[in-house]
Amino acid sequence: MQIIPTTPGRPSPSLSIKSILAVLLLAVMGTAILSVRPVPGPAQASANPARIRVMTYNIRHAEGLDGQVNPESIVRDLRHNQADLIALQEVDRLKWRSGLTDQAHYFADALGMHYAFAPAIRSGLSQYGVMLLSRYPLESVQVHDLGGIKEPRSLLTAEVRLGGERVTVATTHLGLTPADRQRQLPRLESALQSVRTPLVLMGDFNSGLQDPQLAACIRELRLSPFPLRTPGPTVRSGGEIDHILTNLPEEGKCWTEPTRASDHLPVHGSLMLTAQAAAERA
Repeated sequence: MQIIPTTPGRPSPSLSIKSILAVLLLAVMGTAILSVRPVPGPAQASANPARIRVMTYNIRHAEGLDGQVNPESIVRDLRHNQADLIALQEVDRLKWRSGLTDQAHYFADALGMHYAFAPAIRSGLSQYGVMLLSRYPLESVQVHDLGGIKEPRSLLTAEVRLGGERVTVATTHLGLTPADRQRQLPRLESALQSVRTPLVLMGDFNSGLQDPQLAACIRELRLSPFPLRTPGPTVRSGGEIDHILTNLPEEGKCWTEPTRASDHLPVHGSLMLTAQAAAERA
């Protein structure tokens, strides 16, 4: 059963029908904290790419700057750069504010990509969290609880096979307050210290790279920030808080794209996966 996303100009189903659909969908999905589903697309990704395109995007549950929830606008942003690995934050599942849509499945189905979703916050039947989208099957998927005082947060990790190499991709959305981040960053660091593959960590860190604790975490994990071509804010009326961190060589610099589909900008980049790149990491 599929819930039709709310779109401008289309009347929403009555609340009683929505409630029934939500209950039935939850019965199918179960209440596990982690959902991983393959959604095969029409186009096959190269099994041995020389480079991969990556993207991180806080979608604010698909609420645009006009105050309307429109997941189709997010899909247009996601399609624009044709990224191979996508990290999304503030994704809703079965929440009233976003029309009781399972946004994780909606985005994966629209793009024909594999996906994993991990809620950080649950209230009754509704969930809110982070997700990964991938042109390649996601393996060894794990969710790590990062805790939080104001709001709980999580770290979602998975492995993808790219040619003869495994790459770990991860996403998180850290707390709004310094107190929350002081609790969450050590847990994030601990969860990722055992990673032995190349690592791409993407997300909304709610702090700039000059933040001492974030900078220390990046150093301990031996990651490098993927610098923006044009430094600037990644969130409306804010700073550069959405980052791509990696130990893979970057192809040029990453960049943002203008959008009105969210209060954050999507951040894009291209990473190298050649034999030379592997030698440089050794």
